[in-house]
Amino acid sequence: MVEQLTHLVASLERPHVSLHIVPAETGLHVGLSGPFNLARGADGGWVGHMEHQIDGLVVDGDHEVATLLARWEMIRNGALSRRQSIELMKEVVTSWT
Repeated sequence: MVEQLTHLVASLERPHVSLHIVPAETGLHVGLSGPFNLARGADGGWVGHMEHQIDGLVVDGDHEVATLLARWEMIRNGALSRRQSIELMKEVVTSWT
C-alpha cells in the first residue's frame, strides 16, 4: 500500500489531478452508493462515467451530469482539502515505512 499511496501523491503534482479523502467520521454520504468519474472535455462540457458489477455507463445527458456534479459537491463538502489529503497520505506512508 505504501507504493500505491506514494504513486497517488506523485500523481497529484499534475495540475489537473485532484484527490480528496473523506474521513470515516463523515459517516454515511452519497459517495458510498458507488464510484463515478467526472471529466471536462476541451469544449468545456462535462461527461460522467459510472461502473457497476456488470458494466460501465457513460453519462452525458444534461440532467444526469448535473446530478453527478451535485453529488460530487456533496461528497467534496465532507472531504478533507487537497492539501490535507496529501499530508494525510504522506503521514500514513511515513508511519508504514
